[in-house]
Amino acid sequence: MNLNDLSPSGCLTTADSLRCDATLPDNPACTLNVHFGMLLGVDELRTEQGFHIGRSRRHQRLLHGVGVVAGYPLTFDDETFDLRVGPGFAVDALGRDLALDVSQCVNLVQWWLKHRNEEAFDDLASLEDATIDLDVRVCYSTCLSSPVPAIAEPCAGNASDIAYSRVCETVTLLLRRNVSPPEAPGPAPAPAPAPAPADPNVDPSPQTPPVPPLNEAAKSHAALALLLSQIDTAAPDPIDTADLCLPLGTLRGVHLKKDAGGWTATLDSIDLNTRLLLLSTGALQQLLLPLLAQALLPGDASKAKRVGRAGKAST
Repeated sequence: MNLNDLSPSGCLTTADSLRCDATLPDNPACTLNVHFGMLLGVDELRTEQGFHIGRSRRHQRLLHGVGVVAGYPLTFDDETFDLRVGPGFAVDALGRDLALDVSQCVNLVQWWLKHRNEEAFDDLASLEDATIDLDVRVCYSTCLSSPVPAIAEPCAGNASDIAYSRVCETVTLLLRRNVSPPEAPGPAPAPAPAPAPADPNVDPSPQTPPVPPLNEAAKSHAALALLLSQIDTAAPDPIDTADLCLPLGTLRGVHLKKDAGGWTATLDSIDLNTRLLLLSTGALQQLLLPLLAQALLPGDASKAKRVGRAGKAST
């Protein structure tokens, strides 16, 4: 369920040049051992290419993580019924870039007329007055472009001697019905135990001195220690490749209705809480450096400010 029928990539010029089944090699384990007189073929070049691509992707997924880094705003025009996805950058579970350079939009009425007969909507009582939730998702995609003359492979027969000389990374935007059930209420809290009867032979006054209040430096140290203790250092689990698309948000209460005046589309809200976020290094520095400066330099506010400014300038 694409938001549009065109690739947002700027590398393509005509529909004839679009091929969406391209792949890039990804093998960070091995690279070429080049020697004098070595014969270089397609496999050798793809090995060299895959080594650098694989190392970059492994670095991104293990050192940085998964999620939306910047952008990808979602807006809805209730007069034209257009949903717009703005430019953005994200990283998927395989460490691949999900970069959108130009805004993309879809008319929800036209999208509904195209997809309403799909199996995902079979349970709806009416397809002319339906209310659903829709997830907006972004997925990694590649395309082949720039066709050039090429030597046909052996035994190719009458196969074309035209090949594509570029592999371009892009994204595909999807609308998918959200059918997750509402969250069940949590269990009721257990009743507090009844207090034990007072013993007249025991002094009720506290026997231990009260804990003195923490100063600001100690609070900062404690907060920083708590943050560090919550970092997961376990080995990464095997990657589930069944669905590598990232959620950008959920359209809550999308109401699609046909009346005497035609089709209309409305929605209650755009829920961004379903979006996975990935903070950039610059954002992390701006969040953590003031806290760290306060913990290490509690008595010198000017030094703390300088540390914060230095961290911001280094991003």
